Amino acid sequence: MKRSIQIALGVLSVVVVYVAPIAGAAEGELLVDGTDYGGQSGCIDLGPNAPRKFKNNSDRLVTIYMNVHCVGAASGIISARGSGTYTGSSMLRS
Repeated sequence: MKRSIQIALGVLSVVVVYVAPIAGAAEGELLVDGTDYGGQSGCIDLGPNAPRKFKNNSDRLVTIYMNVHCVGAASGIISARGSGTYTGSSMLRS
């Protein structure tokens, strides 16, 4: 029984390594009202909900959210190398 548990845990750890997303730095700058968010990826807090100018010079998609923590409906989506003005308080760079 103990050996079966050890084997199961070993297999599970291998599966987790292959299934877990690989976090990497995004290539290119992401400017929000002139502030460069560099290679950051994932959910980024922008502060209070306000209209902002976005310039996505990166190779990643950026989704803007009205709510903090990148939840709820998106208020805008900016493709790689795109730009625009959107209202939001957080953004997800995927």
